[in-house]
Amino acid sequence: MSIRNEEIFKIIEKIRNHYHTNLNNRFIRKALLLMKVPRGTWDAIARLTEKTDLYKIQGYPYKELYEQIHAAATFVHQAKIDVAPRLRILLSGGAETVFSRQKGGEDKILLDMAINNFPANLGVFSDLINELYVKAVEQDKADHPNERPVFERMPELKEIGRFLI
Repeated sequence: MSIRNEEIFKIIEKIRNHYHTNLNNRFIRKALLLMKVPRGTWDAIARLTEKTDLYKIQGYPYKELYEQIHAAATFVHQAKIDVAPRLRILLSGGAETVFSRQKGGEDKILLDMAINNFPANLGVFSDLINELYVKAVEQDKADHPNERPVFERMPELKEIGRFLI
């Protein structure tokens, strides 16, 4: 069974826009590459944030959507512990940084804004992922009234709350 809930599509669209505008932009992307996240997690995030038109046509299979939600929660968790504490060091313009490069006036201002707003933007992304998860579980329960919902058959989803906090 696939999810074709318009509210879920709207949340996913918000996630996509927020992710590309505020988290995976040209200023922050380099630091995100340092995270210890498996390739499969990046692939699932890409499916959640880039291939939304395909899913609008076909719907989201529950298992696949939950895998994407789990990947996004893993991303949030790793970004909080791997990137956020040292983001300024990784991306600042000094010669001692990992990705040092001279930045022009406007780029420097935008970089500073991206660095300063990263924790808040990560929090918004986390809230959107949580909203998507709650809505998906609600729909899952409604679609499976006489059987065990899909989310209950995926033990890895139990760590979603811990990852998003």
